[in-house]
Amino acid sequence: PFQGLFIKKDNSPQNTACVPMFKAFIGERHIPMLSKKTLSAKVGTRDTPAGKSGLKVAFFPGCMGDKIYTDMAEACLKVFEHHGVGVYMPDNQACCGIPALTSGDLKSFGKLSAYNLDLFAQGKFDYIVTPCSSCTATIKEHWQNAEDLTSAQRAFARTLGEKAMDINAFLVDVLKVTPPEGAGQGKIKVTYHESCHLMKSLRVSKQPKDIIKMNKDYQLVPMKEADHCCGCGGTFTLTQPELSAKIGQRKRDNIVASGAEVVAMGCPACMMQISDMLARNHDSVKVKHTIEIYADSLS
Repeated sequence: PFQGLFIKKDNSPQNTACVPMFKAFIGERHIPMLSKKTLSAKVGTRDTPAGKSGLKVAFFPGCMGDKIYTDMAEACLKVFEHHGVGVYMPDNQACCGIPALTSGDLKSFGKLSAYNLDLFAQGKFDYIVTPCSSCTATIKEHWQNAEDLTSAQRAFARTLGEKAMDINAFLVDVLKVTPPEGAGQGKIKVTYHESCHLMKSLRVSKQPKDIIKMNKDYQLVPMKEADHCCGCGGTFTLTQPELSAKIGQRKRDNIVASGAEVVAMGCPACMMQISDMLARNHDSVKVKHTIEIYADSLS
């Protein structure tokens, strides 16, 4: 409620803002505004049955999807509804815990993992799907190794890990969403950034590009070094701001050189970092999650 008192919108196409009051701490960083309402406050809990797909998913929007990029999270819900996928989305979800884990706070990671495991154990679903590759990788690989879990929690964590999927992969690999012949030739030029967790941890690369091609208004154009890191790396961007910005500037240069009007990706953290770098350079390139591009094509 008070962010307007110290955050100054920069009127950039990336919809970011500056924080002059905290310049000593965050430098020239351009940050996204918090959503006026969290996703959970907007849509509440969900526990809908499977529709025409015959499938039901647990939806984990992640902190960024719940508190900042709520449009992205709502796009996910729109896509689930379009394909007849039931949704279990409990209220009061906690962070997946990866910031704590990568900072070495294993106790907090264990508490967050246990809390979420107990929450999702109350639902019945076929997959747990997230629009954040870092969350997906954490659920898939790390919850089962958290400290101080009961044997039942650890067993459920292993089961949940097998069900964890990125939303791009879920749409293409499970629901068999396939671009029509001749797709990807629209007027809006979009390039794709390969997020580290999505490509290198989850091995998801082709699927997001297929999702972009589902929107006939877009033309997918290549980017040099598309699989190079954007420089975010979670708390790395805060602890190593100069190196983070150097890596980010190289990514920005490649995005602009592609000639694209939009850069798409499958990771909210990358969205935040790349928006910052484009805004710093006063670029007109817009930043979107792949699922937003697909959702825009649905009636």
